[in-house]
Amino acid sequence: MNKEHFLELVILAGGTVAGIAGINALENKHSLRKNRLESTEGEYFCWKNFKIYYTKSGFGKPVILLHDLKPDGSSHEWSRLVDKLSENHRVYVFDLLGCGRSDKPEITYTNFYYVEILLSFIKSQICEKTFVVGSGYSSVIALMAGAYDPSKISGIAFINPPSIGSMAQVPNWHTVIAMRMMQIPVFGDLIYNLHYGRWAIDDRFSEDLLYNPFHVSSELIDTAVEAAHIGNGKGRFLGASLAGRYLNMNITHALKNLKVPAWILVGEDMRGETAIARSWKAASPRLHIRTISQSRNYPHYEKPKETASVLNGILS
Repeated sequence: MNKEHFLELVILAGGTVAGIAGINALENKHSLRKNRLESTEGEYFCWKNFKIYYTKSGFGKPVILLHDLKPDGSSHEWSRLVDKLSENHRVYVFDLLGCGRSDKPEITYTNFYYVEILLSFIKSQICEKTFVVGSGYSSVIALMAGAYDPSKISGIAFINPPSIGSMAQVPNWHTVIAMRMMQIPVFGDLIYNLHYGRWAIDDRFSEDLLYNPFHVSSELIDTAVEAAHIGNGKGRFLGASLAGRYLNMNITHALKNLKVPAWILVGEDMRGETAIARSWKAASPRLHIRTISQSRNYPHYEKPKETASVLNGILS
């Protein structure tokens, strides 16, 4: 290859990278234009120099609500349930590390980070046993916290937890490559934007996550898109860790040794979740299963009144 051809390739490559970077910047700017999450007032809890955003409402026995652990997740997931629970309880809702308004460090995320954050928060901010509700992937955080230090947990509710088998899957070279690809500057941002852009998020909520597609409001999509892109798209590092399976762990031992009262809430139309709930109960017979009708992944969003009624019954 002569010098002229090499120079042309360099210029073409540089132009391509610059073009992709420009597209990524526009995507981030466009995703934040409605500023929905910043309209709420909350506080920050510091853990190892990282800031964790949370809100507090109501009075009574403490309850912590953990949203599903994913880059477009945030405390907004609980927006329709908080008022109903806070009538009789002191309710804390997080934006988990790597999500929403919390810090999004460029690290490899693991389950134990979140367990430590949860237990540290209870110890320093609540100072008494606390009931924890985990949604989706965050159910495992609640489970491990309850198994590791039951002195801080009064009870747990798992909403549509992941399967024992999926959590036992460990990183392999395929998943590590996927993780490294997403961590690469510019091209990793592009991969992230393809997975967490407006169209992709809208499609997931409409086709998979909600029982009734008419429940997919513009506010819900705007908030999820904004949560994914606050911090110039650095949520991709959490996404990369999930893709790499670095948040997975074998939960069988924790289930078998769980000593705090625990319940599983299942969205009635959640594919395969009834079987998952039964497998959790087989490992931990003390678990109780409740079903929320006409709902999928987020019964607390689609059916907040019914979900609040179940949770209030458990808490009382």
